[in-house]
Amino acid sequence: MSRPSENERLDCFLLSDDQVLQQTTPTDVPWAVVLIPEDVGPALASLVLSAVGISHRIDADRHILLVRETDRDRARTHLLAFAEENRGWPVPKESPPEPGNPPARSTVLLFGCLAIFFQITGSWDDTSPWFSLGAVDSGRILHQGEWWRLVTALTLHADYVHLFGNCLIGGAVVYLLGQHLGYGLAWLAVILAGTSGNLLNIVLRSGSHLSVGFSTAVFAAIGIFSGSQLGIGQHILQRLLLSLGAGLGLLALLGTGGGQTDLGAHFFGFCSGLLFGLAGRQVVSRSVQSSHFWQFLCLVTTLGLIVLSWLAAWNTAS
Repeated sequence: MSRPSENERLDCFLLSDDQVLQQTTPTDVPWAVVLIPEDVGPALASLVLSAVGISHRIDADRHILLVRETDRDRARTHLLAFAEENRGWPVPKESPPEPGNPPARSTVLLFGCLAIFFQITGSWDDTSPWFSLGAVDSGRILHQGEWWRLVTALTLHADYVHLFGNCLIGGAVVYLLGQHLGYGLAWLAVILAGTSGNLLNIVLRSGSHLSVGFSTAVFAAIGIFSGSQLGIGQHILQRLLLSLGAGLGLLALLGTGGGQTDLGAHFFGFCSGLLFGLAGRQVVSRSVQSSHFWQFLCLVTTLGLIVLSWLAAWNTAS
């Protein structure tokens, strides 16, 4: 017996093939065939009929159920109702996007560039043009419009320890974020959120302020990851507390030590990243996250923003 067409698959009819009856059940009681809905399956269909007390036999090879002729209409009604009520269940889990390039490559590339750049700029030196032109300086940013310092400061480091800590911790965090968002989108979000964190740090603080370092962007990355997880799943409050607790725990563990630690930059970097993560969940589609083109474009945009900022800085010195 061949499987019926889509239009016939829920039709019921009396068996006239004695051989089928003999292969399925040795009884002379009139039996009728009920075709199993395709999205239910033999096992579930059998459970449905068992639950409502309808005697039946299952023939998985033919994708049919055999019921007594008197129960045919009732069996068909229950199977149709079950198929309709459970249509689209279980809801398929969203698989993480597959970014166009492994995030490890971009992570190694950009943190490698930070390390190489440190060999050029050296440690903090007030007389160095790199630091005089590129460090966060609240007065020059707010009163003279030197916006590029919000970006260029992320690429400067006070010493080797400062650089090593940011590369070690930042590399791990940005790599994980790249797996979640895609390598290019993750880097663009980290730089933009880190820039915003630097801006908030000087706007909301009184007095003059100087700072450098990628750590603001590292805590922005932690905030982005925390924000992107808020409200996912049924237990919204629980996930909210877990996400915020994890992010603030890392902030307390990694962002408050050392006499030269800029706690404000770390805190505002985290807050800025949190907002970016929340907004990104609403406006960034999964097609963008999994697109080779968009991920590469975001990475190029990130590098372009850094280069443009340094060009603007050096243009003021000429």
